This record gives sequence, structure tokens and C-alpha cells, in this order.
Amino acid sequence: MISPLYTDLPSNLKKQLEYAIDKGLADGTGEANIFFRADDIGVPSKQSTQLIQLFAKTKLPLCLAIVPTWLTRVRFAALLELTGPPTAQWCFHQHGWLHRNYEERGKKQEFGPARPAAAQREDLRKGKEHLLTIMDKAFTPVFTPPWNRCSDDTLQGLLDLKFQGLSRSINAKPKSPQRLPDIEINTDLHTRKEGTGEESLQKLLAEISRGLAAGRSGIMIHHQRMNQTAFDFLALFLTLISSRQHIRPVTFQELLQGKPS
Repeated sequence: MISPLYTDLPSNLKKQLEYAIDKGLADGTGEANIFFRADDIGVPSKQSTQLIQLFAKTKLPLCLAIVPTWLTRVRFAALLELTGPPTAQWCFHQHGWLHRNYEERGKKQEFGPARPAAAQREDLRKGKEHLLTIMDKAFTPVFTPPWNRCSDDTLQGLLDLKFQGLSRSINAKPKSPQRLPDIEINTDLHTRKEGTGEESLQKLLAEISRGLAAGRSGIMIHHQRMNQTAFDFLALFLTLISSRQHIRPVTFQELLQGKPS
């Protein structure tokens, strides 16, 4: 489903985006890190290809959350045809196992309370081993749970399997232990629920400002929910980010290594 935001963008969008970015920097320390996380990667499509080509063109880093069961050697080879050989620009990491909902009630979760700890750990293990077998050193041991939700059992399984971090929505629960840093998303470009395009735009701009003011802006992307207008919006956003020397685009690897301030 495409958000109403991407049906009719205002003519002064660039000015509004510039204001939101600059306000965020001004409300914080004047500097910020930013990372982009693209979810549901693995099955080639026109939209996923266009997304990766956009980041390749702008040379901005992208964290690709890959569903293990969706990835084959042939598909990974096709992905590398778009990205080029693995470099620091691309962060290939794990996105669930099957991307399947197991909860009969409540919000969707693949790694939620409906599943025993042993079953969760086994899926985490299978996913990591599958991606390592295909990617080798290109794989980054970070876990993005489908729908940004997981349980305490998931967190323990990730620790047991020596994952270095995970990435969920801001203020997600249960809280992750210090040994497993949660690289939080605080801006959602595409899975928006507002009823009108104007309301959605204003809330998105506020998210952008708050993220930058906090010193770390985490941007979530869902290529399946993107039309050409959404790609145009993202291209403009990336251009504006690239033009600001006090915004530092980073990947999970850099954040976990503590390189950025």
C-alpha cells in the first residue's frame, strides 16, 4: 500500500525538507549521523533494483536487511551486479528467517511470544549460517526482526549466536542488553498510516528533525511501498543530506565500531 504522502507532493517540498533538516541540526549539537535501512531484501524486483541503483549513484551507504530464505547464490550474484563488489558502502545483514507471522492475536511477529525459545534460536542460527555461506565476509552479524518486533528469547538467542547488534524501531521493547546494541530507526519513510498526504508529510518532517536533533537519524525504507513519486522524494532527500557537511552517513559497522562521534 502506497502512503497518501506519495500521491501529490507540494511544489515547495525542497524548501520544507531543507527547513526540517536544518532545524534538526540546530536543535541538536549541529552535527548528526544518519543511516538508511532497506527492509525485505532478497527477491529481485524493479523497485529493489531502482532503490539500490539510487544509492549506488549517490554513493551513500545503505544497510540491506536480507530475508535468508529469499536469498540464493544466483540472487546474491544479481545483487552484487548492482552494488559492485562488497565495500563499506553496503551493510548486508539478517532480516528474520522466513518473514512469517506466527502470532494469532495482536501485532505481527516472526520472533514473538507465540514461539518457543528453542525454535526462535534455531531460525536465527539457520538464517545466519545461510547468509554466511552465501556472503562470507560480506555478511554483517546484525539482526533486523520483521515488523521491528521480537521477544526476550530472541535477544538471548542473538547473544548466544554472537550477533553484534540489532535494529528495531525507536523505544522498542523488550529493552536490548548493553552487549547487544539496538541501532534504532526513528524515521519511517513508507509504512505510514496517516489519512492525508499533508498530515503524513508534516509528521515525517517532524521525525526527520527529531532524529537529527538526537544526533543519530535512522531511516527505514520499504521498496515495495514505493512509487515513482516516493523515489523522487528519496532522491531529493539524499541530495540534501549529501550537501550538508555536518551530517555523516554511516552504516551499522561504523556505528558498532564506534568510529562516528
